[in-house]
Amino acid sequence: MAGRPATLDRLELRVERLQLVFRFTYAFHAREVRFECDRGQGFQSVFPEIFSFHTERHDPAEFFIQLDDLARKPHLLAPEARRRDSELLISRLLLGAPRYLEGVLHRLEEEGRMDTAGLARVYSEVALLAQILLRFAASWPGAEKGGLLQSTFQARKLALHALMGLMERRVSPGYLAAYIEGSAPGVEAADDLSEAGFFHILASGEPEVVDRSVVQLAERAFYRWLDGVCLDEENGAFEAEDSPFQNREAEVMQAICVEKSCELERGRDLVPFLRRPGNRDCLRVLGRLKAWFLRRYDIRHAAMMIHHAEFLSKAVDDADLALSRHRPRNYLAALVGLALPFVVGAFAYDADPQLFDALCALELVALTLVVLWFVFYRFLFKRDLTFFHAAVPRIPAGIIVGFLPIFFVDEVWGLANLSWVTLTSIVLLLGAATFIYLYVEVDGRLADSELAFQRARQIFLLGILQATALGMLLTGLVGRFMVLRNWGSGDPAETMEKLQSNLLPFVGELPRIVGVEPFYTFPAAVFVMAFMSFFIGTFLQLMWEDNPITEPL
Repeated sequence: MAGRPATLDRLELRVERLQLVFRFTYAFHAREVRFECDRGQGFQSVFPEIFSFHTERHDPAEFFIQLDDLARKPHLLAPEARRRDSELLISRLLLGAPRYLEGVLHRLEEEGRMDTAGLARVYSEVALLAQILLRFAASWPGAEKGGLLQSTFQARKLALHALMGLMERRVSPGYLAAYIEGSAPGVEAADDLSEAGFFHILASGEPEVVDRSVVQLAERAFYRWLDGVCLDEENGAFEAEDSPFQNREAEVMQAICVEKSCELERGRDLVPFLRRPGNRDCLRVLGRLKAWFLRRYDIRHAAMMIHHAEFLSKAVDDADLALSRHRPRNYLAALVGLALPFVVGAFAYDADPQLFDALCALELVALTLVVLWFVFYRFLFKRDLTFFHAAVPRIPAGIIVGFLPIFFVDEVWGLANLSWVTLTSIVLLLGAATFIYLYVEVDGRLADSELAFQRARQIFLLGILQATALGMLLTGLVGRFMVLRNWGSGDPAETMEKLQSNLLPFVGELPRIVGVEPFYTFPAAVFVMAFMSFFIGTFLQLMWEDNPITEPL
């Protein structure tokens, strides 16, 4: 240990009926666990011999036996103690020990007083204590209820934290890389991963055995914490006022991210247990994470899980690949790209009509090619629906449903022929109503107004982007027939070119019909129909569906 020794934290429990104070101490400097009682004459050890982590003197089973003796032999506390006294004390000890050990470990990490070897030793001892406490609690009456259940969950988190710290310091980088690739040797039948076996394996110092044993135990602790606690929303462990945890989402992010900042961008930012190609547990948990993030309206992280799982299934190394492009700024950039020719055309269309017609026609062609590429190449040829799932298909499905009642309605096309001021007012009302609907739904599930606003904004921008792209495609396909019927003079011989010249501009110099034969776009119609379809789809989703709008199909 570097510098002066750190003072010891202790867990003290007062027993009022017996007028004594019970003390539990993890003396990391001496590598001991002490049970002491003060009956008015100072603290004295409860047991003749103090349990230590020295393999030549003690075994982890002794710590378990000491816990059992405390529960079953009340006279160890005081001559007048009853069985009920010892049982209550053990329940309080099980309740407080994980939080106490977590506090000791965090303090040592923050103070930085211990060298790497010393901190690795503490990690191993805390991991061992957490595992023994979990095994003892599993047989204790009432361990599946209330505070004791939360304490059990906290012990699982503590075991994972300690084993991850131990893995970082004791497992060789070469073995960890081979583990991620799936080529590392697994645990052998002769390996003993019980508490006693783990205790002696670390003491032996055999690199190969230490590598595979620590990684296997850390993997087991990871799944027990993430899969068994964090993703199980029925346990209520994170919602109670006295919960020892952060909110559920923060705990999930801490569990799956390598760095404490919980920044997730590329494959290397995920913990090793979620980077194993072909591993069934890994793929199963990634699937659960995807669905969980979507139910939390977290499109970006859900898309990361989708893409990462696809990379793993194809044995593609995504350590340096961006896992998702889902960001509000990217949606805005795409919307600006779609709208740019029309916005510029509102000010400069008359300067070069052929150029703007060609640009708008090319934009429609590009959108059509993207759809054809996805349908025929990615889906029919590659059988790859990753892009489809990452696009949150419930949103475009709702938008398509929203287009159905308006696309072939003459009154809606007549509405699209009104002035841009009127259409802008309608669009603002529809957009505000849609956003409010989304915000109310998200806030009702997240109970965090700031986070709900961010998630609702992201869903809103994604929906507007998808509605705009779908609107351009649909109007480009059959819009000419509706336009000639609703905007034309009724002359069967009237052409699109003639109608284009007869109509008043939509806004500024921008015509209501832009493009070249056969690729025409109708900016006024797309402008109003995109917001109308998104509004209708969102309204129907929220009124008649119990699932979130981001729920997987």
